[in-house]
Formats: sequence, C-alpha cells, structure tokens
Amino acid sequence: MMIDLPSYKDTLSKPWGKIQYELTFAQLAHLENKDILDFGAGVGLVSQFLAQKNRLTAIEPKADMLFADDSQTFTKIQGSLEALEALSDQSFDIICCHNVMEYIEPSQRAAYFDQFRRLLKNNGKLSIIKHNQVGKIFQGVVFANQPEQALDSLQGKDFESQSFANGSTYSREDLVEYSQMSIEDYHGLRTFYSLQPNAFKMEADWLEKMVQIELAVSNLAPYKDVSFLQHFWLVKK
Repeated sequence: MMIDLPSYKDTLSKPWGKIQYELTFAQLAHLENKDILDFGAGVGLVSQFLAQKNRLTAIEPKADMLFADDSQTFTKIQGSLEALEALSDQSFDIICCHNVMEYIEPSQRAAYFDQFRRLLKNNGKLSIIKHNQVGKIFQGVVFANQPEQALDSLQGKDFESQSFANGSTYSREDLVEYSQMSIEDYHGLRTFYSLQPNAFKMEADWLEKMVQIELAVSNLAPYKDVSFLQHFWLVKK
C-alpha cells in the first residue's frame, strides 16, 4: 500500500498529530548513550528525537517514508524481517517497535519478536507501542460515532487504517507469547484526546494542557487500561 505522504505529514502538523509524538518523546526521554534500533521507523520522528543522545539505526520498509527527510543523520536501512536477520546478535540496548505489529500478519509476528530477542543485549529492553482494544472501542463509539466499527473491533475483526494497511489488534497475553520476554511496565497513550472533537484541539493552549493531563495519568490505572494506545517495556533476561 502506497502512503499518501503529503496527507500524512499534514496530519502530523496538526495538534492532534503532534501530541502523539509529544507523549511518546516524554516516555523515551530518559534514554541516553544507548545503541537503539527503531523498527518500522516511518518518517523518522522518533528516530530523530532519540538520535540526539543515542546511536540510532532505523529500519523501515517504505522508501518514501524512510527517505522523506534527507536532513536526518541516523543510519537508515530499507527493509523488514530480512533487514533484521542481517544484523549481528546482541547489537542493541533498546529496540523500539511502535504501532507496527498490528499491520503484520498474526502468523508472522513471532518471527519478528524472535529477531528482536536475538538482537537485544542481555537485560536489553523492547519498547512496544500497541493498539489497545478497549481504547479503540471507546474512540470508535465516542469520537468517530461508528458503533458498527466498534462492534467489529469487539469481535476481533480487522480494522481499517487511513495511512497504513488494514490491521488487527493483539492482547497483552499475545505480546508475552510472541516476545517470550517479561513485561517491566506499561503506560497509556491517548487516554483522553482521542475522545474529543477536533474543534477543541484548535484552541491555542489545547496541546500544552492535554499533554499535561495525558502524562499525569499515563502510568495510573484505570486510565492506562482504557487508553487508545499502550506503551509496554519488555526485558530480555
């Protein structure tokens, strides 16, 4: 599937596009002087943020996204599973895989996690951002006003994506089974802002206020259990 890159970049320039990365950056800001792999790096926003204080390698299958910004200086590799297989054992302290596994066939997911585990150093960590079925159902009903779509999600059917191929959610239990790693912690992303109409999001101070409240509840139950996305940290022992 070809990405409508101008439309995608336009979304990222809007407050509701920016906040996703503001929250993600805040949850990654503690990483310094690490060897990091960003798998499924997209246009490289997370890679560029992490490259400021770390040694960064980005892998992305779509060339138009990976090479969209030629000012970026981190290492870029076009590819997918075969690109992982070409890298040396225990090369990375951290591997990031954000909003990616939903778009990989469920039968193939374990193979990617096998490579993540091989590539991580002992006690290395895997940063996974995944869709949360509960949060997707809330957004489908409240924000999108699409109860039929929410019902499909409840029944485990594939979902449609405007920017990527159709995908399917997976559970926390699936994540542990795929990865064969231990969950250290997890945080919520997009607990509230995915439920608001976009008209509110154009207010001058909306972004600052929403980032503050989102981060305040990101590691608190029950808020992180109903967020649209969840950010898991897994450890290789």
